Amino acid sequence: MPDSIVHLKFDDMSKLVKFVDCGELIECLESVFPTWNIIEVSPEDSGEAPILCITREDNAYCIDGFWLGKQMHRVDIVDAACGLVAELIRAYVREDPQLLCLHGASAEFAGKLVIFPSQYRSGKSVLSACLASAGIQLYGDDVLPLSLSEGKGIAPGLALRLRRPLPENLTTESSEFIREHTGLTGKNYQYLDLSNEQLAQKGAQASIGAFVLLEREENTVATFEETSEAEVLRQVVWQNFAREAEAPHILDVLSQLVANSQFYRLRFDRAEDAVKLLKEKFKTWPGRVDHLNRKLKQSEVNNKQALQPEYFIRKPDTSVIQVGDDSFIADKQGAAIHHLNTVGTAIWTLLAEPVRVEDMTDLLLTAFPEIDADSTTEDVKELINELVDKGLLLSG
Repeated sequence: MPDSIVHLKFDDMSKLVKFVDCGELIECLESVFPTWNIIEVSPEDSGEAPILCITREDNAYCIDGFWLGKQMHRVDIVDAACGLVAELIRAYVREDPQLLCLHGASAEFAGKLVIFPSQYRSGKSVLSACLASAGIQLYGDDVLPLSLSEGKGIAPGLALRLRRPLPENLTTESSEFIREHTGLTGKNYQYLDLSNEQLAQKGAQASIGAFVLLEREENTVATFEETSEAEVLRQVVWQNFAREAEAPHILDVLSQLVANSQFYRLRFDRAEDAVKLLKEKFKTWPGRVDHLNRKLKQSEVNNKQALQPEYFIRKPDTSVIQVGDDSFIADKQGAAIHHLNTVGTAIWTLLAEPVRVEDMTDLLLTAFPEIDADSTTEDVKELINELVDKGLLLSG
């Protein structure tokens, strides 16, 4: 029997997704992409090679894309749907250089988004389900596209996905809500079928009001804690992906978003208790946020300055955002953003002029007399090698 081949166009994406013998998976797509327009087209009409190919063979789904190092294999159909979502959202953001995407959950409170950056097993998806149950509209539980030009979050239009088994401490009300809205279900995950009032339609946009880092701890009373701007920015930088814009521009936008938002850490055990705190905390927003509106600082390095043997200096056109004692560095030629702690920031400051490793070590020991001399020398060498490898330093 010949293979059954179907090419699907997902909403306004220019490239197609090719499915081979995947009829059962195709039937599930409406549950996973509830507000996307998905149509079957001829590959000749598109004129583009498929961005992804999913093939059903040997009782498994094989997902292949040009950026994947190797094929992904998923036996469970829901796991296959999850894999498709992850790679398709990367492809979606790749098509628009004015978009980047954050890993994290997001929900709208009083007209602005609260973003919960992704942290492993922090309970963001269960928290998202409980927020929907409490009448808060979700943008998503796992990814949030961001507009680089406007700094707004964009609803991805993806169904909420819960990891199985669910926590045992859910209230009867939350458990019933999840049961009533359960859709596609597999061994490891289950999707929820939510209304447009509970889940924002694809393309809806809202300004960002706050970032909340989640810490789920057993037997912990739900409380908000102060956290630093640097810590939040570090989490946001780590959790952004599918970037086509220049790294300095991305760093500029992310640092502006964090600086002009509220930021907290939320410790909790029961998701419902966290929901109550969130609804109270963000029932209104101040007229303006008084955090500093930070501007991206371009490092002023003289590219013609002579370098002596064993001397190092910052590479021209590097960009730096400093938040407290931490620094975030990017260069225009690469897509990476690098974080430096207090000592690393001190080293970066010294590198404004040609400097030797030995001189850096001596100056650091003077500034930080409590640190060990031998370990400091090794740490400086390691950091310098790392910065050179990442293309942020020149040596001579």
